[in-house]
Amino acid sequence: MRLSLALVGCGAMGSALLKGWLTLANSEQSFKNFWIVTPHRKSVEPFLEDSRVYWFPSPEGLPQPPEVIFFAVKPFLLEDILSSYKAFDSLMVSVVTGKSIAFYEKRLSPSHLIIRAMPNLPVGVHKGVIGLFTPACLSTKHKTFISTCLQNLGFCTWLKSEDEIDKITALSGSGPAYVYYFMEAFARSAESLGFTKEIAVQLALHTFWGASSYARDLDESPETTRQRVTSSKGTTAAALKILETGHLDHLIDTAVKAAYTRAKEIGHEKESL
Repeated sequence: MRLSLALVGCGAMGSALLKGWLTLANSEQSFKNFWIVTPHRKSVEPFLEDSRVYWFPSPEGLPQPPEVIFFAVKPFLLEDILSSYKAFDSLMVSVVTGKSIAFYEKRLSPSHLIIRAMPNLPVGVHKGVIGLFTPACLSTKHKTFISTCLQNLGFCTWLKSEDEIDKITALSGSGPAYVYYFMEAFARSAESLGFTKEIAVQLALHTFWGASSYARDLDESPETTRQRVTSSKGTTAAALKILETGHLDHLIDTAVKAAYTRAKEIGHEKESL
């Protein structure tokens, strides 16, 4: 089956998903149409060269109900738009931070099948992390839909509770930004040692890319890999001593928990600040 898929919202997350779907090796065999529903055509224009991508300013223009609808809008917009989707019997997938399944059921109906998903931006290059949760019992058909849409965009895992969606939001959803922040600091240090900005950025990019790839291929714990590359009195040990003295592990733990708290707060806000 080739899916017709509606993507509501084409901002950073929606664009990453769309890019990931369009560049899958089996994309043509998996997807018939991508119907992008957003008032802003400009965000869709980079993808309109693919004949399967169509832009609609509102869901009223859709030619028929899609098999799957992905909601990828800002949390505060949901209140105003969900009523427009009451008539659709599509499988509905929310990638919106904080908003619970009960929130959707109240504005749609309890009969709608809703899945909460939390992908991160690397789904655009098929290296994402995607957490999934639904209290519903999925049919074989709907399991196939989800597999087609998400399985090849990265590491997918079904979560045990809806609260774990907020937790994975704080970890893998926000996690790329933590890595980029560390990369920024790494590049600035390289500049302070005399490298040009261009070379400093490349050193940061390739060091993190290589280290992550190496750790993944070894299939062992990060702690074991760190110990593998750290001699007792070498340069790496000298650097790690500074990070440990500064309690970097505690800072990361505190940061992740702040993100988790914020995800839960967003779920109870009518408007995002």
